[in-house]
Amino acid sequence: MAFNTQKRERVDPADLDLADGTITRIAQQKKDLERASVYIDDAFAFGLAIELVIGAGLKKGVAITAERQRELLTRQETFSAKSSALAGLSNRARTSDEVRKALVRKGFAETVVEDTVAGLEDAGLVDDESYARAFVKSRFDGRGYGPARLRQDLQRKGVARSVIDAALEELTETEDLEGEAREQAAKKWRSLSSEEDVRKRKKKTLDFLVRRGFGFDTARSVVDAASQEDDELWEE
Repeated sequence: MAFNTQKRERVDPADLDLADGTITRIAQQKKDLERASVYIDDAFAFGLAIELVIGAGLKKGVAITAERQRELLTRQETFSAKSSALAGLSNRARTSDEVRKALVRKGFAETVVEDTVAGLEDAGLVDDESYARAFVKSRFDGRGYGPARLRQDLQRKGVARSVIDAALEELTETEDLEGEAREQAAKKWRSLSSEEDVRKRKKKTLDFLVRRGFGFDTARSVVDAASQEDDELWEE
């Protein structure tokens, strides 16, 4: 997948000029207690998550090749990408595309990004199908958005068409879309009571419903009903 999102620059471990050596010191970093500084031949070499240091069995006196260093730094990139993604997910649910774009903006390599997103999906931490169902339900109940608006919003979040179709089909089966449109039409119609031109009042109400995501035929039908009910009230 090609990315065109503007991103920060990160150093690719493959581009580093590394040499074989011996670890002479490993020290916990003061600014980030979950990372450690690794010194090779008495010079700072790189920082790694302490979890990776322990897992790799690194300690003073261990000989480490340049190839091994690149491998660890690549694993650190993946580790950092996952940590960054999890931090974002702790704030709110996100689609796989949102996670992907956020990681790209932070400068992670494409392979690292794809591996990270795939891992999160496998763990169930990123699930576009569940996200889409929850999204349409929430926006319909909370904001009264219709199918067209919901589709557009999910498309902007990078959700696949088939996933959107399934979520909207479920919404259609479980919710009274026309009833919601009718309620919104009635409210909008009443709010335009100062508009004396009935045709303009109808058009404004219809445009409002279409912007909310309801189909033109549905919008026209409920607007006609709202205007007719209003006429009947005046007659009474």
